[in-house]
Amino acid sequence: MQWWCAATGLPWDWRWQWYPGVHLVLVLLAVGWWSLGRAHGWTTRPWGWFVTAWVALLATLDWPIGKLGAGYLASVHTLQFMLLTLLIAPALLRSIPADGWSVLAPEGSRRFRALRTMARAIPGLLCYNIIVITTHLPAVVDPAMRTQLGSFLVDGAWLVGGLILWWPLVAPAPFERLGTFPKMGYLFGATIIPTIPAMMMVFSEWPLYALYELAPRVDVRFSANEDVMLAGLLMKVVGDIPLWIAMAVVFFRGTARDAQAHG
Repeated sequence: MQWWCAATGLPWDWRWQWYPGVHLVLVLLAVGWWSLGRAHGWTTRPWGWFVTAWVALLATLDWPIGKLGAGYLASVHTLQFMLLTLLIAPALLRSIPADGWSVLAPEGSRRFRALRTMARAIPGLLCYNIIVITTHLPAVVDPAMRTQLGSFLVDGAWLVGGLILWWPLVAPAPFERLGTFPKMGYLFGATIIPTIPAMMMVFSEWPLYALYELAPRVDVRFSANEDVMLAGLLMKVVGDIPLWIAMAVVFFRGTARDAQAHG
């Protein structure tokens, strides 16, 4: 039995598999979120955000998406990346209310200063882009996804990268460092560096990753080349959409707030 989804080299089949490590993480996450709210006396519990993050995390890491992404299809692996960084991470940040963040990182504490620093554009972009580039290198992906620990670390790195990416945008007032237009510039900057691995996957003459090139085919009509090209297109075309939507939300909310302040 595997505790986390990893490449096995076995032919693909649709039989359900249990990954206890995934379910343990989900249970710990739910217990931790509930206990944190009780201990800190949250005035509100953002149930919608937490349930969204929890269900999406289950779908992303468990069978069949987790198994397909770990050792069969690079396109599904890319889908996992987008779900972890662009959906689950911001939903988790939103699942803690503003007063919860104030208790977690009281003003003047080291955690407060760290969160204030990470709410700036440069640290956020730098850390996020390093994670994105590193975890898409063939020299990292090919060996990591063949082990359960390596696969777990890649998934964890993507979630951490997403938390870092979205923190400058959702940080509550005491931590916030960016205005409306700096936030828009930050979001635009977040679309640039991921273009590099995306274009490498789209325009490479051979599959970028030996792991997915040599993996047993899920469907013989869908070649390894087509799979990796689709992964690159998903990463660039579909992956940019949430950031552009966020950019529009930031603009309209910012202009509405400014109009209200001057009204």
